[in-house]
Amino acid sequence: MSDNTSGLRTRPMHAAGGPSRVSRALARNRLGVSSVVFFIVSAAAPLTVIGSGAVLAFATTKTIGIPVAYAAIAVVLGLFSVGYVAMSRHITNAGAFYTYVAQGLGRVAGVGASFVALVAYNGMQVGLYGGFGGILAMHLNAWFGWSVDWWVLALGAWLVIAVLGVLRIDFNSKVLAVLLTAECLVMLVFDAVELTHPAGGLVSFTALDPSNLVATGAGALLVTAVTGFVGFEGGAVYAEETRDPKRTVARATYIAVAFVGILYALSSWALTVFTGPDQIVGAATTQSTDLIFTINAGFLGAWIVDTGRILIVTSLFAALVSFHNTVARYFFALGRERVLPGGLGSTNRRTGSPQAGSLTQSAIALAVIVLFVVYKLDPLKDLMFIVTTYGGLGVLILMAITSVSVIGYFLRRPAPDENAWRRVVSPAIAAVLLLVVLYLTLAKYSTLLDLPSGHPAVWILPASFGVAGLAGILWGAHLRHHRPEIYASIGLGANSVIGRASREPLAITAGPAPADRLPAFTGSPGFADDEGHEVFLAGRDHPVDPIGTVLSEAFLTGDIADWLVPDPDDRRRIYQQYWRMAAEQALSGAGEVFVSGDTSGVAVWYAAAAGPPRAEPPDFTRRLHAICGPYTERFLALHAAMDAAHPVRPHHYLAFVAVTPEQQGRGIGTALIRHRLQELENMAMPVYLEATNRRNLALYVHLGFQPMGTPITLPDDGPRLYPMWRPASIHRGL
Repeated sequence: MSDNTSGLRTRPMHAAGGPSRVSRALARNRLGVSSVVFFIVSAAAPLTVIGSGAVLAFATTKTIGIPVAYAAIAVVLGLFSVGYVAMSRHITNAGAFYTYVAQGLGRVAGVGASFVALVAYNGMQVGLYGGFGGILAMHLNAWFGWSVDWWVLALGAWLVIAVLGVLRIDFNSKVLAVLLTAECLVMLVFDAVELTHPAGGLVSFTALDPSNLVATGAGALLVTAVTGFVGFEGGAVYAEETRDPKRTVARATYIAVAFVGILYALSSWALTVFTGPDQIVGAATTQSTDLIFTINAGFLGAWIVDTGRILIVTSLFAALVSFHNTVARYFFALGRERVLPGGLGSTNRRTGSPQAGSLTQSAIALAVIVLFVVYKLDPLKDLMFIVTTYGGLGVLILMAITSVSVIGYFLRRPAPDENAWRRVVSPAIAAVLLLVVLYLTLAKYSTLLDLPSGHPAVWILPASFGVAGLAGILWGAHLRHHRPEIYASIGLGANSVIGRASREPLAITAGPAPADRLPAFTGSPGFADDEGHEVFLAGRDHPVDPIGTVLSEAFLTGDIADWLVPDPDDRRRIYQQYWRMAAEQALSGAGEVFVSGDTSGVAVWYAAAAGPPRAEPPDFTRRLHAICGPYTERFLALHAAMDAAHPVRPHHYLAFVAVTPEQQGRGIGTALIRHRLQELENMAMPVYLEATNRRNLALYVHLGFQPMGTPITLPDDGPRLYPMWRPASIHRGL
């Protein structure tokens, strides 16, 4: 049931001033699984990792275990991903690590994590400019005799990336798709050559022996291996821009971890097969980063080897694009929630990109490049190697903290759709393993940086993350005590009020709910032609009582209420408990709960695959008897009648929309419904509801709904409900 009591506005709502909600929301429905995978794998820069990272690992550690180390780290990160993607199904936010820590360990800790994330990801992104400029400068000199300063080339890349950063995210994904596909194809060609020309005519699996993980230097191997995966966790950063956040992030993350892990292990193992396990260390030491190219030159010709060298450069460029987008979205998430200046939380109206965050990241990158030029620092060692390794350490710290946060989140919030393996066991194992890798990283940090153990950078760089985290914690504590309205929205992301100054309906959700659960009760007054209202999607951590109170008060009177519980005193007592149960179930993740900015209005939606959605809690009948007593049979009859009339085609169901009596007639209900209809229109998804009386039928027609024939008649001379259907494509009333 979904009701109106006064005029329904059919024109779009526009902002009266200040930033619009549209300008504070990322573009939705732009990315599928493959697009997110391109961003994740591009950040890893596979050809650069194998051509440089793996070869240097053989040379510096003097061991052959890098292939099995890559495989082992892939397993560890796979375990991390189990809890990580489980949380992504419940929280949709471009802030990823920041939001997960805030939701799992508290808002103050979340702000601390956000500061660490900004430092780490900026380090990863900016450091890659040194590699791009330095390596391309060497190639241009070798091929054409051109002497070009690295920083000129780096600034050229910087300019292109600055432009890409404010364009549509799906355009960026297409650029990465082309670059990454070419990069991986060349790697596979190289692997095929190396594996079909084994040293001594025999393929050796020695480098894949797990015993290599306990040999001397294994710690350095694991540390080197984990740095090659940095960026795999970025899928959750794009959740708000995907077509189906609850599935896309999970699938993309698992695919990326598996693909990168297999590619790394295969490609580094192929090098040992070609040279022979006993010769790989010597070959890597002698030929360094040219090894992968000199090996293949004699079989493939100079042209494909030169292509590989070009693709090393494009690999770095793709990683730059990917990390730039990640950093921009972190800035956006923090600005949107006003942890950082609110201007960072705006997006480009035309492209939906986080424009302010993107430009901020570009400004930081420019400043660092200029700084390295002024002080004449080496672009490859000082900028690319040390700074990206530094950024990788920060990401490793965040992953360890996030694993603990996943456990904290699910311990405090029941999630029947997530089993114990996803909620506790896998995150706990991942946390232990990541802490071990983190310890090994810190113990071998001087080796990792190729610096003397007494060099100041060996302790200053790791300590800086402690300083950043402490600064964030202090800022979070300040917000808690002095800016409670900001503190309350920390970590809510797409579940928070976005564009508080706006008067346009919000256009962000966490994706469709599971199709097999929902309560069957709808309706309320509260529609009018009045000013715009804020709308936000309530997360699982939203308090249940305010939602239940709105529903109880809104439905306390009317024909349905009189029929269900004729005695007004009994009705008030029963409704308080009944609607609290309904709100609790909806907030558990079974449905989507949209709330007005002042929590005076509520709308609950459910996805239905076939027939009536089922959202009653497992003990629904028992609880209903305990709450309703002698009136239980009428509540059951209402549910049964609505279930029997429910369409069997896939659709979204407006279960109920309610506005507190004193706020009815101001258009709050209109805003709540219109907001979701706009998104379902884009998804080509039909909608079903039941109106509670005939006078509301005309009002719903304004929103594109059509009556569905015979009304639903309740027993014992009960009132009627009027089923209404809104087809998948309706361009009216919005």
